[in-house]
Amino acid sequence: MSGTHLPGLSTRLKASADTRVRVVEIASSHSPNQVPSPDIEDDQKRWLIVGICLHSVVSPALRQYIPPVVSKLYSNLQQSDQIHTQTYTNYLKQYRTTNKELNYEAINNNAAIPKVRGKKDVQRYDYRVTSAVDLTKLFMQTHMAHYTGFDDTCDSSALLGIIINIDSFPNLIKQVSEKVVFSLFRGAVLGLALVRKPTQQNETNKTKLTITKDRT
Repeated sequence: MSGTHLPGLSTRLKASADTRVRVVEIASSHSPNQVPSPDIEDDQKRWLIVGICLHSVVSPALRQYIPPVVSKLYSNLQQSDQIHTQTYTNYLKQYRTTNKELNYEAINNNAAIPKVRGKKDVQRYDYRVTSAVDLTKLFMQTHMAHYTGFDDTCDSSALLGIIINIDSFPNLIKQVSEKVVFSLFRGAVLGLALVRKPTQQNETNKTKLTITKDRT
């Protein structure tokens, strides 16, 4: 497998394109008198399609691409740092290659351990990293690390986060992932603005209509 090859991506892209064409055909076959046309802006339609592709096409491909990469890293850390048997007195605090601080709160239900005087009781944490899945959680924020495997529980944001935060992936894949995350954030903000704009316009129109009726 080459560094930048995502298994099954081409096939899924073709299937997604066929689905998009079918959706357009179904939408076009209905008369406007049968179903009211939804008030969706072009930009909103684009982001809807992007979201569908990310969920149905890219994410399944990433779920196949990520495991071999992180499994190799996990195996290396087992040998070099005994990461699977470590304890509070001797555990890997930072990932040496990037000096990234590892988040042990994200594994072994450590987040549920009560705080002491408002501080995390890190002495009671279970520091054993028993799988490649748990290893990836160390690189994530706790609220993003609720997946149980590289399956449907691991959504697109977590998959992209794994690639961005772990240096074992090729730079090209990391750069594309960063752009996707940035673009999706911009798209979410843009979509919210587009939803607010028609709503505000409708309220303005209602006000104008009320004033007109009062005058008559």
